[in-house]
Amino acid sequence: MLSSKIKELIKIPYFKLKNYLLLKEYGKRYEEKEILENRYRVLKGTMYGYPDYDDAWLYYLSNNSSIVFDVGCHMGKSALLISNANSLKLMVLIDPNPLALSKAAENLIINNIVEKAMFISKAAWVKTGEKIKLWTMPGAFSGASVNIDFTESGSITKNYFDVETITLDEIAINYNFNPDLIKIDVEGVESSVLMGATEIAKRGRAKFIIEVHSCENLSIIENTQLIINWCNKNDYSIFYLSNHEKLENTDIIKHRGRFHVLLIPKSVDYPEGLNRIAQGSNIEDII
Repeated sequence: MLSSKIKELIKIPYFKLKNYLLLKEYGKRYEEKEILENRYRVLKGTMYGYPDYDDAWLYYLSNNSSIVFDVGCHMGKSALLISNANSLKLMVLIDPNPLALSKAAENLIINNIVEKAMFISKAAWVKTGEKIKLWTMPGAFSGASVNIDFTESGSITKNYFDVETITLDEIAINYNFNPDLIKIDVEGVESSVLMGATEIAKRGRAKFIIEVHSCENLSIIENTQLIINWCNKNDYSIFYLSNHEKLENTDIIKHRGRFHVLLIPKSVDYPEGLNRIAQGSNIEDII
């Protein structure tokens, strides 16, 4: 009897204290960010304040796409941007690091925009079902790569964990997806991802926006040439997005450490209006 009275007495102050502590913890965990005049509550540290070079290009291309593959989505910054596209029906978020992908999923869930998302925690690769090493420190750190030469944290710490591979073709075939746009940011293994997307390429529909990287053991010229070779084999054109110029060779990019390209089927025209968007443009300026 006495015990029940004590419980009744402390019930109200207990819930008030618990509510205060939870709100305080909630405030420490999340922060507010704005994209295209929409405010999002996101996990702290998952979205930096400055725009990426390719944000405006990606948003522009997404606005004319219904199915988008976000390859190397990391913690979901690009996915939040893509989700603003009016034409979007589905975005497939692909990342080999489950700790990063889970943060991307939480950011979409807490903002109630997860119904158009699908998550695949595997490494996009040239072959499905292999086990390869993802070099990174434990956690959702940026710069993780399956090539140790492309990740500072992984090469210094020699830390990795095993991940399973999957081709983009496998995803498209298994789920009957026909993507309009594929964004690739995979820290130096761009050509390996592309080699797993030859069936998608044969459909003559998908555009690929790719961040091309370089390191000491794979120069920007060598990496770009691998992508040019893929384009030549798969009837695609490649454009240097910084000046919207078609790449016939590597001469105009040999000074770059990283840059962005757009791959489109040779039967498809360069997207109208894209050439008016400069590198690093604010997405608000292109609406």
